[in-house]
Amino acid sequence: MAHPAPARMVVDLTADDYAEFAVYVYKRPDLRNRRFRSHLRFAIVMIVVLFAYLAWQTWGPGGPDWGRMLPTYAEGLAVGLGILALLAAAYEFLLPPLVRMNTRRMVSRQSDGMFLGRHQLDFGPEGIDDATGSASGRMEWDAIKRVEETPEHLYVLLGTQQGVIIPKRGQNEATLRAVREQMRAHVADTRLAGAGA
Repeated sequence: MAHPAPARMVVDLTADDYAEFAVYVYKRPDLRNRRFRSHLRFAIVMIVVLFAYLAWQTWGPGGPDWGRMLPTYAEGLAVGLGILALLAAAYEFLLPPLVRMNTRRMVSRQSDGMFLGRHQLDFGPEGIDDATGSASGRMEWDAIKRVEETPEHLYVLLGTQQGVIIPKRGQNEATLRAVREQMRAHVADTRLAGAGA
């Protein structure tokens, strides 16, 4: 099978690109499911610990005093689960804007020029070469776990929370098509937008 022709993109990375990537990763289904499982484990532990504590507090000669224990347990459970639900909602809806703001601030403070500014990206048979005015490097294709496309970016994911951001703004369709062909040829898990992408 013939390899697609090499492709080149020149992109200008901004702090907003990094902020959008951080929020995108935060909202990815695998991380959201991990957070949900963590909340669920905490709820189960809380249910069991509260039950054991109240049983111990009301223990008498015949075992727990169910008449005293169950109403208190129901109230404690309602309050605890309510607080847990509020915290879980905060994780999903209030934290993404904070993630965006903190990432933007952190990246804006970088003074070495490796993250922000002009990057020349060359997509070839060996991998993706990234060159800036002060540094260069290569990302081998076999190090890439997944490629995902959004309306504004291509994200080359190296792990659960690490990746390379490729802004699509300012790129013509022929360049984007050539880059997508490289992604398809070298990365098994490639999720590109649109049927004709």
